[in-house]
Amino acid sequence: MSACAHRHRRLVFAGVAVIAVASWLAPKVVWARTAEIASYPIPDVWPAAVRFLRVDRGFPVREKDESAGYILFEYSDGPKPCKASLELIRATDSEGRDATRIAISIPDLPRRYERMLLDRLVAKLSEDHGPPAPLPRKPEPARPDAGAANPTPLNVTP
Repeated sequence: MSACAHRHRRLVFAGVAVIAVASWLAPKVVWARTAEIASYPIPDVWPAAVRFLRVDRGFPVREKDESAGYILFEYSDGPKPCKASLELIRATDSEGRDATRIAISIPDLPRRYERMLLDRLVAKLSEDHGPPAPLPRKPEPARPDAGAANPTPLNVTP
């Protein structure tokens, strides 16, 4: 092996080692979040979400902004409270209704905690508001006038 190839190999190894050490020392940032579309509009979901977190679950709400659609709270069911967030995004469900995409994030806990909260919030929406609104009516296509489709010929005599 030539000296140049040997030097190149050492540089590559040193680069990989630096990246490995840096990634090990860097703080871990986790942006995982669990989301689901609920077939209710944001004006129905917002108050239910605030009540669910504050009253039903007893979580301290640290910050909330209805116009931006987020709530920052502390998930406190364990030995140590964890920072968490709930986000509401305007959406349309698969059937064309106004809906809300609800995203919950608890970075310090496994995703099953996010899923559990999300499932319970969606169940609360169903209990509070009943089934989602009926599907929007599609306008019926205009029917041509029966006489206009097959006009009768005029009797014209020469």
